[in-house]
Amino acid sequence: MLDRFLSNIPIKVWRMIAMAAFALIVVGAIGMALKMKMWPLYAVPIAAVVALQVLYDYKPLFFLLIAAVPISIQLEIGPLALDVPSEPLMILFLVIFLVELIAGNQFKQREKVRPFHLLIFLLLFWTAFTTVTSEFPLRSVKFLLAKLWYLAAFVWMAQRLILSQEDIKKIFWFFFIPLVIAATIVTVRHALLGFSFEASNNVPIPLFINAVIYSATLVLFLPWTWFARKWYSAKTLEWYLIHAGMGLLLLAAFFTYKRGAWLALLLLPFIDQAIKRKFFDKAVYVGVIVLSIALAWLVYDNRFYVFAPNYQKVIWHEGDLSGHLEATISGTEISSMERFYRWVAAKNMIADMPLAGSGPSTFNQVYKRYTDDAFRTYVSDNPEQSTTHNYFLLTFSEQGFIGGLLFLFLCLFMIVKAARLYPELSDERKTLLMMVLLSQMTILFHSLLNELIEVDKVGAMFWVNWVIMDKLAKWHEQESGLEESVAK
Repeated sequence: MLDRFLSNIPIKVWRMIAMAAFALIVVGAIGMALKMKMWPLYAVPIAAVVALQVLYDYKPLFFLLIAAVPISIQLEIGPLALDVPSEPLMILFLVIFLVELIAGNQFKQREKVRPFHLLIFLLLFWTAFTTVTSEFPLRSVKFLLAKLWYLAAFVWMAQRLILSQEDIKKIFWFFFIPLVIAATIVTVRHALLGFSFEASNNVPIPLFINAVIYSATLVLFLPWTWFARKWYSAKTLEWYLIHAGMGLLLLAAFFTYKRGAWLALLLLPFIDQAIKRKFFDKAVYVGVIVLSIALAWLVYDNRFYVFAPNYQKVIWHEGDLSGHLEATISGTEISSMERFYRWVAAKNMIADMPLAGSGPSTFNQVYKRYTDDAFRTYVSDNPEQSTTHNYFLLTFSEQGFIGGLLFLFLCLFMIVKAARLYPELSDERKTLLMMVLLSQMTILFHSLLNELIEVDKVGAMFWVNWVIMDKLAKWHEQESGLEESVAK
């Protein structure tokens, strides 16, 4: 009888009841927060609004997440360091993904398994395996959880929510505007200090953990701004905004004084031409072969000792940009030489633990017993707890040859596939593909000198770029298949 009564209640009444319940929760939370000074309860109204949006349509929350990335700040929350508000939103998308997975809505049997997604699953499986074998399991579990919510938000949910070229343009605007605001704040702060070289490392804090992450974020998005100009007619509002923003990002990137960012920007025109002239894929293969031979030559008979620094001559030119660049060229700049110290340690770790490595996020806890004092500098105590300064070496040392090769193969497969796809696309899609491919190349270049892919500012766009590349390929395949079927 009760069931019959409830089933006769109109949908509008149920919605009113739900809204009243939400209103009661919100008012109650605010009242409790004011009366008992329990300030965290102020999050309840936000959570209620988010919950309603999830139930109605969670796609706007994806764009909100994109907008949150450039302005998120890292906070210590219990044992975790979370980027707020970006990572809580990623966790929300992980929950949504799991609910949809259980409901059977995430993967459809009729859909073809794409190599990109297969490689992602293999990478995730191996990360889980090396978490089990890790020397420090708790640290590895935290890494695995973070990897899950990054992939849930920026791969699995992104591939469902990016449905058209207009969605890609929305991603641009939702990332561009907050990034320009953040860059404006940092640039003004730096200008008040005379754009000094010494101050450049601290002015991005707290919006960016350090200047390296700041410079990498600026540079990875400059290809987006360069190609987004072509979406709008000259002298429209959007055209002016993009040009002004691009000028600011370029200026900000210059005043970071980061050599990696400058080099990444200088390489982009050459990569652009290599792709257009259809030899980029061959250049990638040649580069991998040359690098492999060089590494083998260095490791054989310990020839890498030729790069051992002179402990007394290795210095940091504080406040002196010209001295800093001169020391870099002469091989006496401290941060460059410290990289050799970490790279040699990583090489020794890989040799000792070739299968599964030491475990995800364990390099700092393990590497010092694998160091070589011949490469030691006076900052080798590593108070900032940085790792290898090379994401590829980091993956090999923490997840063994299988994990390192899987990640390397993912990168090679995607960039070669994109380069070969480029000539087949329409002009508009060529612009989109070149945009994300050049953006991705700046991230991969930085990955040779740093480890930024686990940082939200860089990691978010790293995965989104891959998804967009795969989406463009999928749309092209579907349309080509449709044209072939019509022709038949």
